[in-house]
Amino acid sequence: MERNEVSTSIVMWSEQLSNTVSIIIRRYIDHMRFAAHGCFVYQIFFIFLWFYFVSFYIWFYVLYASV
Repeated sequence: MERNEVSTSIVMWSEQLSNTVSIIIRRYIDHMRFAAHGCFVYQIFFIFLWFYFVSFYIWFYVLYASV
């Protein structure tokens, strides 16, 4: 095995390792982005749910006060 072949295989191995690390980091970022979007949707859902129940409470209170 010549020196040129060894250096070529090391470069190929290094590029493969770099590609693998990039794929892992990209998947991690995608998962974190999905989790962030999920948290945002969860918070918006509960804000609307809170407004929904508060509006019903006010409506029932006004209905009870008018009777």
